[in-house]
Amino acid sequence: MKHFWLIVLLLTGIKFSAQSNVPVDSLYKPDPKYLEDQFYFGISYVALRNLPEPLTQNGFSNSVKLGYIRDIPFNEQRNIGLGLGLGLAWDNYYQNLRVSIDEETGAVLFKILTDDDSFRSNSFTLNKLEIPFEIRLRGSTAEKYKFWRLYAGITTAYVYGTSSEYVTKQVDVSYKNIKIINTWQWGISISAGYGTWNFNYYYGLSNIIKNDVKVQNNQFEMKDMRFGIIYYFL
Repeated sequence: MKHFWLIVLLLTGIKFSAQSNVPVDSLYKPDPKYLEDQFYFGISYVALRNLPEPLTQNGFSNSVKLGYIRDIPFNEQRNIGLGLGLGLAWDNYYQNLRVSIDEETGAVLFKILTDDDSFRSNSFTLNKLEIPFEIRLRGSTAEKYKFWRLYAGITTAYVYGTSSEYVTKQVDVSYKNIKIINTWQWGISISAGYGTWNFNYYYGLSNIIKNDVKVQNNQFEMKDMRFGIIYYFL
């Protein structure tokens, strides 16, 4: 009987020893329903490109966005995949091109503001419906909340609203439905970092203003790029 219990103890010890030597990674089973980064919020500084003289950027041009992205994992670990989303964005461009509308004819009027013009701010704003499409690489798991990520893709935007504002000490004039803006815009977007707050970069590929628009007989291809941060959460 003593030999029987001794054999049982030995076998039990071997069993536990074998279990303790099993790599932790081999015990991990990815959650088949685990998804990541469903919602986002971002804010960026906007730099205008391809501005012909004498157009210049002034003030803090900025962009704010928020939305939802459907996560589509490709592999068992669910750390490689695609993202397809829908969101809203508000872009504010501060520069010295005053845009107004003739009340009688509805024609869009332009004036390039110079140092002789005394004004506090001059801007136009775009309200957008964004459709981001991303390729997603990350180091996350269902239990790991801080991880590195690299998301890159194309963001397409539909401009559903436009406005301009001109402010001096005496007046504050604004106009809506500026019809010189391209309705569809797109560009390359990259997000990278560690944790919830990440660096976000956007490089616009389409013109902001329609190609047939001329200012002082000059045709220009104004585009933008954005540098900012983006916050991802479930």
